[in-house]
Amino acid sequence: MRKAGWRRVVVAGCALAGLVLAGCAGNVQQAWSLPDEADTLYVPRYARGFELYGLGQSSLLRVTNPWQGARDVEKWVFLSKNGERPPKGFNGTVVEVPVRRAICMSSSHVAFCDALGAADVVCGVSGGRFITNPGIRKKLEEGAIQDVGTDQNVNYELVAALKPDVLLTYGLAGESSVVTDKMREMEGRVVYLGEYVENHPLGKAEWVVAVGEMLGRREQAMTLFDSVVQRYEQVRALAQNVAEKPRVMLNAPWRDSWFVPGDRSYMVRLIEDAGGEYVCRGEDTEQSRPISTEAAFVAINDADVWLGPGAVTTLDELLVENPRFAEVPPVRNGRVYNNNLRRTPEGGSDFWESGTVFPDIVLADMIRIFHPELLPEHELFYFRHLQWTR
Repeated sequence: MRKAGWRRVVVAGCALAGLVLAGCAGNVQQAWSLPDEADTLYVPRYARGFELYGLGQSSLLRVTNPWQGARDVEKWVFLSKNGERPPKGFNGTVVEVPVRRAICMSSSHVAFCDALGAADVVCGVSGGRFITNPGIRKKLEEGAIQDVGTDQNVNYELVAALKPDVLLTYGLAGESSVVTDKMREMEGRVVYLGEYVENHPLGKAEWVVAVGEMLGRREQAMTLFDSVVQRYEQVRALAQNVAEKPRVMLNAPWRDSWFVPGDRSYMVRLIEDAGGEYVCRGEDTEQSRPISTEAAFVAINDADVWLGPGAVTTLDELLVENPRFAEVPPVRNGRVYNNNLRRTPEGGSDFWESGTVFPDIVLADMIRIFHPELLPEHELFYFRHLQWTR
């Protein structure tokens, strides 16, 4: 470990309104300085949104910009061990560790816990019908885990009754002050995780280390992440010198628009690491943008492979969405794949759940799709090959 060697002033900014925001009044923290005696425990290699520092027996989790559009937002969590008190002047969140009971507001948070062998700490979830983890679904059916609701319909009485040590949540366009304030009233602990805004597949997965620190399993989490990195780089190397790169289209139309990711997005990085070429390149951003359906048809007619065409599971369903799809090259040539092979009856996809923790498997799937000769023995795990049923 090395000394921090500098003093960081923490000012939590007031975010723009988000999914369930009720305004930011009263949520601005006063300045606080990281103590000089703090040690650096973990600096991520790929993730940009967190760091870990040691202080006594305890640790400090620094979370930065954990939602889309956030700028200069910092949130600090004191992870108290053996009853240690936070440093003088600390006004962030205090969580006793190891966490024994957690409410997970995202399925990816469930996946982090499960990957560390700690799924039993999950006492509540949001949107349980969309979670694919069979153990969690079984406990939901039995009543051992409760669904606390989603968005503006969170059941705060149930949250209080579950007595969680921590509520792991996320913000879409800003801090969910309704959730934060309600939990504060109930002496609950809210921790924002920002894995979903990371634009590197390994950056998303690296948040398992932050979760591992809360669970008292940081060393195990680091070992797990190292193994994911090793496998990811091994399969990525296979596709870096391919002679031909298939051109790839993403997503499907929604109403009158077709949303496509920017050049620095998570999915575009996966396409390139798998030896493909993104057909809608041209916007140097991490954000998705809408293009007209007509512009999308121009792009898809220049594509060899189509990934993620909505919620469909067959080519027949795809043509029900729009009969014009029958004439695009990926459909004519049978190269359409969707990331919903592992899904719940209600439409939840494990691609966004355990796929967050294991991007090495996601990448192997995509290499198998783009260059089947490179991984001939690999069976698709997250992606399904869309077929005709008629």
